[in-house]
Amino acid sequence: MTSSPLYAIPRATPSWGLAAIGTGMFMVTLDGVALNLALPSIQHQFNGTVSQLEWVVTAYTLPLASLLLTTGALGDRWGARRLFIASLLAFALASACCAASPSLPALIAARVLQGVAAAGVLPMVLSLVAKTWQDRGERARAVNTLAIVGGVAMVVGPFGGGALTQVLGWPSIFMINLPVGVLGAWLAQRHLQETPRRRAPLDLPGLAVGTLALTLLMAGLIESNTLGRTHPLVLALVAGGVLGLAGFVAIERRAPHPMLPLGIFRNASFSAAVAGGFAFQFSCYGLLFMLALFVQQAWRLSPLQAGVMLLPFAIALILTTLLLNPRVIGRGPRWMLWAGASCAVAGGIVTLGVSTHASWPVLVLGTVLMAIGTGVYSPTLNVVAATSVDTAYAGLASGVYNTARQIGMAAGIAILGSLVGGALPAAAPALTGLRIGLLLVIGCAAAIVGLTLRYIRA
Repeated sequence: MTSSPLYAIPRATPSWGLAAIGTGMFMVTLDGVALNLALPSIQHQFNGTVSQLEWVVTAYTLPLASLLLTTGALGDRWGARRLFIASLLAFALASACCAASPSLPALIAARVLQGVAAAGVLPMVLSLVAKTWQDRGERARAVNTLAIVGGVAMVVGPFGGGALTQVLGWPSIFMINLPVGVLGAWLAQRHLQETPRRRAPLDLPGLAVGTLALTLLMAGLIESNTLGRTHPLVLALVAGGVLGLAGFVAIERRAPHPMLPLGIFRNASFSAAVAGGFAFQFSCYGLLFMLALFVQQAWRLSPLQAGVMLLPFAIALILTTLLLNPRVIGRGPRWMLWAGASCAVAGGIVTLGVSTHASWPVLVLGTVLMAIGTGVYSPTLNVVAATSVDTAYAGLASGVYNTARQIGMAAGIAILGSLVGGALPAAAPALTGLRIGLLLVIGCAAAIVGLTLRYIRA
């Protein structure tokens, strides 16, 4: 598989087409973070248990992460725009079901449907960009714009979710998706061209085994947050996931029309981007989770104070994609990857100087440097992942890349969170765990630098 396209694709209406894609990305990202502050209200209304509340979150995350590979392959076969529109409408309908849920089990079931629909939206974002914007510079600018949209959703989500819950009640955080989803689908139908389809039979054995393996693996990583990494159920789920992935690889090697042609990984740039995506999500989301635990446990900050302490990271990330990236994007992916990841390494080293509460300026400076670096390299990883393979496989490439990111996020939260959350011996202070975690974060950023210099040529 090469990076040269097999076919020419008519240009979409640039601004409104990108608005359609951004609407879908904003809605899915926002929904993933807006619910947290509404959970106490949901618990109060339904008199739910903590375990049930955890499943309100997990029921969305699990199918989303487990189906990305499948929906990516489906998008190439069915048409990226067609799947994107159908998934947006399904997400809006599932959101309405969430809002109208009469009980917690019904809400959990509706959240499963939301996760399935979100799995159809997310890989089509990069697929549509890769198949619609053929010019390298335009494509990079489109991806950077979507990074801004995602960053804004991550910041607005918690505050917006809390405000909607307080003023209109928790169902409103779901009902708002109904007009947004319909608007996004209408914009996509009107301003995006349908993409050519890759004619190939669906690999049903690979689809079934791959989905099951990813479900088991993600379930194990998610449950490790509450049960602990050494709990028998966690170990069984992770082991089952790993064995399932091994079986999936064996099936794909023999399949006449594999869902995931393993030859795609012979593309060094793509493989480096996938590994980088894992490292990015592991370090970024794991870092924020670890720091939130640390400042509350070691520095005795309230949840609100902890949020304020980490707010400069989010602000720096958005400002980087909004103001800095347009000025340096012409330097090319290789420069943006190694320069951004190097800045993140420097930020991690600075953050190692954190100790007592009085060292909070060090924490802010270090996390801002990491945010600037992340804001430079992370959108570039998206570009490389979606465009380093033939555009006929852009949906599959996006599915593989996003799957690696989701696994990295779950692993980062599980591993880095445990370092300050009780996994170390009781005699070890939280600061020791924080520093070990920061070394892992630095290692992830350094790995991106190494992968870039070794495998990314342009």
